[in-house]
Amino acid sequence: MLINRPKSDYDYHTKIDENDIYVDHTNNRVKIINFNNISLQSVKQIIHFASNHHLSKIICNCDINSYKTLFNSGFQLEGKIDAFFKGKDAFCMSYFITDSRKSYKNEEKENLFLLQSLNVKNNFVFKENTFKYNIRNATENDIDELIALFSSIFITYPSPVCDKEYLKQTMNKKVLYKVAVDNGKIVGAASADLDKKNLNAEMTDCATYPDYRGKGILSNIIYFLELDLKKMGFISLYSLSRAINPSINFVLSKHNYTFRGKLINNCNICGGFENMNIWVKVIN
Repeated sequence: MLINRPKSDYDYHTKIDENDIYVDHTNNRVKIINFNNISLQSVKQIIHFASNHHLSKIICNCDINSYKTLFNSGFQLEGKIDAFFKGKDAFCMSYFITDSRKSYKNEEKENLFLLQSLNVKNNFVFKENTFKYNIRNATENDIDELIALFSSIFITYPSPVCDKEYLKQTMNKKVLYKVAVDNGKIVGAASADLDKKNLNAEMTDCATYPDYRGKGILSNIIYFLELDLKKMGFISLYSLSRAINPSINFVLSKHNYTFRGKLINNCNICGGFENMNIWVKVIN
């Protein structure tokens, strides 16, 4: 069963030197939210705060104006998300508090999976006549089934997708959930986490029951999510996919997403910290 803490109790927003940060105990990290005009002194205070709270990584998707400040403070560039800020690029910057957080195994296997996924780039074709599952937007009536799906797939997960209140609060407001249905049963799901201010969306929460894998369910959900997001005026789509899981990387590459970097030990998923590949697609 998925181990999940309610974010309202465990993870929280706070300010350090007037800078908004997100204290993310679930993933043992701090995320800098407000980086505009951030100073070296402010960054040092955030690093000190993270260290004192035994958090081992700090992350920030910053613009070009804040890149130099973070880099000069010891942050590393792990990747890039094109057109993240209403058409302007974001730089995925990370600071590692501990050496163990930046070391990992499976590099050879992850690189092989990445290479294989790049070989199938942009070959998805929607086949309406042969795809037999119904794909639609999720509603609050689907929440129990979504929780059953997510809890069966993920031992741990970066966000509280098994918390009923979280799903109610985010559904079709901040997050657009789509499901694939077979004979009235939800068999797969994925979502788009919407940043309406900056017109970007994260493609995430991808899950399919094992018996239904290999049938194109996730690929088709992504296809329908993209259609809606394009109509809504979103510019940049991105996904952080498990580097050790070949299937999700294949799907994104098939949909013509571009590999833009790797986030090392980025989040707590499936029982431990994992590397996440950054895939990006500009649609408008």
